[in-house]
Amino acid sequence: AYTNRAVDEICSKLTAEGIDYLRIGSSLSAAPAYRKQLLQTRVNDCGKLTEVRTLIERTRVFVGTTTAFNAQPALFQLKQFDLAIIDEASQLLEPHLIGLLSACANGKPAIRKIVLIGDHKQLPAVVQQEAEDALVTDPLLQTIGLTDCRQSLFERLLKQYRHDPSVTYLLTKQGRMHQAIAAFPNRFFYQGRLEEVPLPHQQRPLPTMPNGLNGQQQLLATRRVAFVEVPLPEESPSDKVNAIEAEMIASTVVEIYRKDPTHFDPTRTVGVIVPYRNQIATIRRFLDSYALPPLRQITIDTVERYQGSQRDYILYGFTIQKRYQLNFLTNNVFEEEGQLIDRKLNVAMTRAREHLLLFGHSRLLTLNGLFRQL
Repeated sequence: AYTNRAVDEICSKLTAEGIDYLRIGSSLSAAPAYRKQLLQTRVNDCGKLTEVRTLIERTRVFVGTTTAFNAQPALFQLKQFDLAIIDEASQLLEPHLIGLLSACANGKPAIRKIVLIGDHKQLPAVVQQEAEDALVTDPLLQTIGLTDCRQSLFERLLKQYRHDPSVTYLLTKQGRMHQAIAAFPNRFFYQGRLEEVPLPHQQRPLPTMPNGLNGQQQLLATRRVAFVEVPLPEESPSDKVNAIEAEMIASTVVEIYRKDPTHFDPTRTVGVIVPYRNQIATIRRFLDSYALPPLRQITIDTVERYQGSQRDYILYGFTIQKRYQLNFLTNNVFEEEGQLIDRKLNVAMTRAREHLLLFGHSRLLTLNGLFRQL
């Protein structure tokens, strides 16, 4: 995959299924739970070079970022593969993949088959160049659909082979979101084609009216999806900081923790998504004021950096206070099959497994048609 965070997710699935694997990369890039599977860790148990070779030859599954694999061309001289599965492929440009696509051993492809898995309705590759700089004018490249260097190989191939079932296949079964969370993205972004696997957490009901709880606890106990109204602050140091929203999000995270502190896992239980780094820092300050060490480890980040991750609870703060900021929130929108696909909103909503809480100022957000329907 493109990011170490996504590779951690892959490792978690392999570990859960009891599948042995070697991870390519450094200890700094891997989550602590998966560092014991790093190649550099596993070779410490080998006394001879022949044992290292045997370890590599006998291990069937290798995991890492595309960068890590591209930096280890010697691996393909020791090991050839029947299949490479590349996750997050819609974020990858040709330069990210060329080392894997062209890897050879003894004059033959080191990887016999490559499957790209991605979602062109989620965030694309991050590219700094403007459209005019990325424009491709070479007629030979244009004949293979390469017209814009900012476009991923995945999206380029999808445009060419969308209706060829021997090349492309749409995965319609999703095993992440509860059906209540999936309802909006399924209707507005996927034309109703998504179905639950189903897994137990995707259909588990909640009580409608538990007794003896405050409003915040009741919200968490009875709602899978909720929009929480945030008033605009009278004064703010920046349009990118909404202290009222930050305090509301922080206190909600605390309530989630207090519901079940024994089973609280900072890497699985709750995550916070906001559009600005200033707001991330503000939420951190409010959380730190509660002096609860596990909460210092939860991930608070932008939607761009959350792609590929999932949490049981996702708290998404829109943060914006002025109309012009709507343009930033909706700067990754395109039209497909007569519907507007908001890539940022799609990614943010589909990170949640069991609960999705949205925080924002409705009067401002409803100036956007899609947000108004949400």
